Amino acid sequence: MERIGIDDIHARVLAIAKEFDKICTRHHIPYYMLGGTMLGAIRHKGFIPWDDDMDFGVPIAYYDQLEDILKEELPEKYRCSTYKNHPSVIHNYFKIEDRETVIDDRTRFSLPLAEQLGVNIDVFPLCRCRLNDPVMKKVHFYKNLLGAFMNSRSRPNSLSRKFVKAFLRFIAGGSPVKLNKKMDLLLHHTNQGECLGNLLGHWGLKEIIPCDWYGCGVRYRFEDTSFVGVKSYDKYLTKLYGNYMQLPSEEKRLPHEENVFLR
Repeated sequence: MERIGIDDIHARVLAIAKEFDKICTRHHIPYYMLGGTMLGAIRHKGFIPWDDDMDFGVPIAYYDQLEDILKEELPEKYRCSTYKNHPSVIHNYFKIEDRETVIDDRTRFSLPLAEQLGVNIDVFPLCRCRLNDPVMKKVHFYKNLLGAFMNSRSRPNSLSRKFVKAFLRFIAGGSPVKLNKKMDLLLHHTNQGECLGNLLGHWGLKEIIPCDWYGCGVRYRFEDTSFVGVKSYDKYLTKLYGNYMQLPSEEKRLPHEENVFLR
């Protein structure tokens, strides 16, 4: 397999995002850039140079509809991958992946290289909730439990793995998929409150923010195109990053994925 570099990864991820934007626009489905993608749009007018993915959020009222539409309308070279149809997706959000590529992630997933995910964008559900919503806190805990279970696979005889497996067995009969289904119910349970929360991303509870920060969305330049982002971006990015215009130290400028190949 031929390894590809960051410029090729950026081009492929951007192409996926353009297709996502086109489908959302055609079907009047709201979405927002999140996290490092929103930061990249403001600070770099595109990708953070060392970043290699994109994150978007869709209000959960539209989320299942969008998933169904994507499965019908995405070009053949892309795939909407979820925990229901791909063993490398462990959380309750979907990824739109480029099927012409593959990420070597065998340190985390015991799958043959050919069955690993390709480069992708993440699409998270945004849930209407209160600032200290107990249901959202439970979702956040379950999400971390699934992450701990995945990370413990590389330490089959460790105490931490035994603890995680015991907890998972207590909550969901030992099945990560059953826990995913419990989380789906919880994510759809709350539809009231002054906030929208992305509980499944890197920032967890920190990314529960007032609905009016999102607003109706504003288009921001991103590379040679534009995507919809958070209206009050300064408040949002300050909450997540502090002084978000300051670049991190060079040792922290690391890509998420280093081993990406053409299939």
